[in-house]
Amino acid sequence: MVSTGVKSVSRLALSMICLTLLYGGLLYVAVGALGVSELTSKIGGESAAIIHIVEVAKDIRDTERNHLHADEAKYQQQSDSLALAVKDLRDFGVNIGLALQDIQPIIDTYALAPKLADLLKRPVAPPMERNWADLMAKVMALQLDMTAQQGRIDKRHTILRASWSSFPVVAEEAKQTGLDIAIIDLAASTASTLQKMGYGTLFSLPAEILTLLLALSMGALGSTLHITKLLLDGDDGKGTSFFLIRPFQGMITSLVVFVLLKAGQLTISAGDTDNLNIFFVSFAGISSGLLAEEAYRMIKKAGAGIIKADDGESRWAFRLSAAMGKTMTEIETLATGIGSTPAELRSWLDESQPVPPLQQKLIASWLHIPERDLFT
Repeated sequence: MVSTGVKSVSRLALSMICLTLLYGGLLYVAVGALGVSELTSKIGGESAAIIHIVEVAKDIRDTERNHLHADEAKYQQQSDSLALAVKDLRDFGVNIGLALQDIQPIIDTYALAPKLADLLKRPVAPPMERNWADLMAKVMALQLDMTAQQGRIDKRHTILRASWSSFPVVAEEAKQTGLDIAIIDLAASTASTLQKMGYGTLFSLPAEILTLLLALSMGALGSTLHITKLLLDGDDGKGTSFFLIRPFQGMITSLVVFVLLKAGQLTISAGDTDNLNIFFVSFAGISSGLLAEEAYRMIKKAGAGIIKADDGESRWAFRLSAAMGKTMTEIETLATGIGSTPAELRSWLDESQPVPPLQQKLIASWLHIPERDLFT
């Protein structure tokens, strides 16, 4: 009993792991196909141009980002050098008798340092005056360099935060390709995000192939949802092969339903079947996978409307019983004579099954009665 319970728990755990992996893969493909399809449907045939603009803008931003890192590193070096220069200036001033309150305002305001003799109010040797001037000049030069460097950093941050259409190169590319500048920012930003998520390849696919991929992934997703419900409900009546094949069944069913929709063989309320809404395609795909059995019957019904059998081939034996009574022919005798079974003959006599064409001819020949007098 314990062993059976452990096996049941192990089977459920394995099923959930497999479902998690399946959901992850299907959702990744479905989200990508849906996102790219939605963007492509909004910008139409301009998607290739949008991707090109994204690449151009990315090159610009990557270049600016590299320069920004270099500028920030240089600014940090200047900051470290300034700290040392300020320390040297303070130490020099204190050693010769200056108070810190006399030195700090000069450093803070980038002011041109007064002569050391003026600050000390006494004569100072020329070498000491030159040392003071050199130390102060070094501090002021570093301060000015850092101010300029900070300006460059701020400018690069502004460029990186700017909209895509603000780049002159991008605007020129849009003009050459005939793109509306108003849609570039939204479309390029969305396309860039999708590319970062790994969906860049999908933009190169034709819209028709992308829609088929969407239908297939949604069909598999619907079937996986059906499998999940069965497992959560504790339905052990299905074999392992069912759970392995069901997602593929959902994919194929979804594909066939999509073909029927495009062929106009299914009545829908989504409007023009030549331009199906991608969300309707997604919904139809999920429904086809979730309700594969019902979808199969719908497909079969739609196919029967196109491929119709000739009504004259299989007919009902509405007068056969009377004819056999009239000729005193036994069921076993007639069945043996035409190469059928008594059970099959009885199904024709009680009109639960139609009589195939060959058997019609054999029965008519055996009884020596025209087919038109025996069958509808």
